[in-house]
Amino acid sequence: MSKLMIAAGIVLVLDTFLISAVSNMNLGVVMPALLGIPLLITGLFYDRAAVWFETGAGAVVKWALIAGYSIFLLTFVFTAVLIGSASSKKPGEADAVVVLGAGLRGRRVSYTLARRLDAAIDYALQYPGIPVVVTGSRGPGELLSEAEAMKNYLVSKGFPEERIIIEDRAKSTSENFRFSKLILDKLLEKPYRTAYVTTDFHLFRAGLVAKEEGLTAFGIGAETKWYLLPNNCLREYVAIWMYFLTGKIGFMLP
Repeated sequence: MSKLMIAAGIVLVLDTFLISAVSNMNLGVVMPALLGIPLLITGLFYDRAAVWFETGAGAVVKWALIAGYSIFLLTFVFTAVLIGSASSKKPGEADAVVVLGAGLRGRRVSYTLARRLDAAIDYALQYPGIPVVVTGSRGPGELLSEAEAMKNYLVSKGFPEERIIIEDRAKSTSENFRFSKLILDKLLEKPYRTAYVTTDFHLFRAGLVAKEEGLTAFGIGAETKWYLLPNNCLREYVAIWMYFLTGKIGFMLP
């Protein structure tokens, strides 16, 4: 058992160090280390820990760890199934496209955001004439708004500039949809359907937020790098439950 705990702890801590070298630091990157350190420490000092866990405060800590890891595993598997179910749905026909921002590198879109924009181009070119709203404000360390950089990327790929609408105030997923809806309500005849474009692991939460903001919408998912998927799912796991517990999204089952 001690060897298994040490191995699991090393893998989880190593994951954090390796992924932090190729991705922005976020909770999804840090969480494997947070999960792995208790396992690693317990495994390294297994004999002493086994004795301590049998009495007093040690017994409380032992059962708290067992309960914590059990609850995490159950809720994570449940959440991962929901995330996967959203990624597997086929897009239909929409009256407008909303592309959610995802960070810049100075003036240039990040890899993740570029994949979202590529997916938006592939979809929007199938339906000539529908508007494409690019949404996102200017964040720390960014030299222009995400929306402006997104427009520049689309134009550089040959997408018609006249079809692009900039929404540059939004600082969160909720605001992405809220402010985009204000634009589309003035532009389109109701009722209308919106296709929102985001990264595949983010589709489920984004769909719930869109519903809360009053949009009739479906998602189009851009693929993420396979080695980032576990960490991104961990990040989404935390975000989904935080949104649910704070009332930002409603009941999570369809």
